[in-house]
Amino acid sequence: MGKLLAAIDYHPASATALRALLPLRRALRDTLVVYHAYQLPRGLPFLSPHIIEKMEREAETEEQQKMRLFLSEQVPAAERRGIRLLAQREFPSEGVERHLEEGNYSLLAVGAQGTEEEEQGALGFHSRYFIHHSPIPTLVTFPESVITWKRVLVAYDSQYRSLRGMRFLRRLAERAQSEIVGLAMIRPSASIDKLHKRLQRMTHASSYTRVVWDGPHLVRLLSETARSYGADVIALFSPSKQVVEGMRQLTMAELSGHAAWLFLPSSADAGGTSDESIEE
Repeated sequence: MGKLLAAIDYHPASATALRALLPLRRALRDTLVVYHAYQLPRGLPFLSPHIIEKMEREAETEEQQKMRLFLSEQVPAAERRGIRLLAQREFPSEGVERHLEEGNYSLLAVGAQGTEEEEQGALGFHSRYFIHHSPIPTLVTFPESVITWKRVLVAYDSQYRSLRGMRFLRRLAERAQSEIVGLAMIRPSASIDKLHKRLQRMTHASSYTRVVWDGPHLVRLLSETARSYGADVIALFSPSKQVVEGMRQLTMAELSGHAAWLFLPSSADAGGTSDESIEE
């Protein structure tokens, strides 16, 4: 048994992340840990130690109560048993990293954007940070989405290496009985450039626009492909840069209710990992 970590901040997107782990918890028989990081108001160093200590106790009690209320609102009573709640005073990124280092976690789930993030686009700072730095698969969810894990679209780039990602996908297929829908992704090549030039000459087009699946176009393509196949999770077995940039150019409204994204971390030895080692 491993552990699943849901990092929440009470935003609707993080509520989706928490609910998304419920069916996975049952199928994999993993422990579910719900984590929330909070901070005290600025200016504490100028207060007396006694007052600071009192504020710390009150803040901890208040955050624990908020977490229990959030859990009761999002999780049916029959499924709350055994869920661990952790509310700690620290920065979210540092707190999550520490838990991932100390615990035997197999998956991190976060909302695409937090309550305090006012960025344009569908992907906030903390989500981007975890996508790029988490050593384990990271699930990013959007508001109004329902994640069942019954069918998973795997966008597969054969040149990408993710040993932990492949192991997690195997667990989904074997233990959660998730149906895998495979989409092979081929990187642009010189031959594609030649085809575009040929088509432009054939059509005698003075104005010619190449359709390139990158940025927001790639996000929309994969989202619509997942929808057409009934998949509610997109496992990105491919570099995340284009998808992350694409989500930052889309609005939260455009992705709300759509599939969650499972970002698989690249292997540390990506340059020297062979296909055979992944397929063991």
